[in-house]
Amino acid sequence: MAGRVLDAPVVCISLVDANHRLVTSSYGLSAPRALRLSWPFMTQVIASRQALVIAAGRTDARVAWDPAIRDAAVKAYVGMRLIASDGCAVGVLSVLDTKPRLWSGAQLTFLRELSTRIVREMERAPAGNGEAELHRS
Repeated sequence: MAGRVLDAPVVCISLVDANHRLVTSSYGLSAPRALRLSWPFMTQVIASRQALVIAAGRTDARVAWDPAIRDAAVKAYVGMRLIASDGCAVGVLSVLDTKPRLWSGAQLTFLRELSTRIVREMERAPAGNGEAELHRS
């Protein structure tokens, strides 16, 4: 839904623990997969109390050095923390674009609301084995 609403080629929901991120749902990726949590987008989003908004990655000093920006097609990014009802950051809702773009206030509000809905649905679902270790916000 977010990919279509925002006209973005990639959207993913990732759960995190101390060392990994697990892409649990995606739009525009070939298959969800586990990745090392070295991607600065993920670590910055989890560590911050606000969204990480990148309009033009190649000129943004926070991420310009990262291989996802330097060598791959990621040019713009928004990441919203997924915060459980107990205050723990359990993951990230990420939206990526292959071209630089400005993200509007309405788009960021939509993503904030969507991240809240995602967490509500996750908390209603039965707990599975191997849940992600939670990070205190």
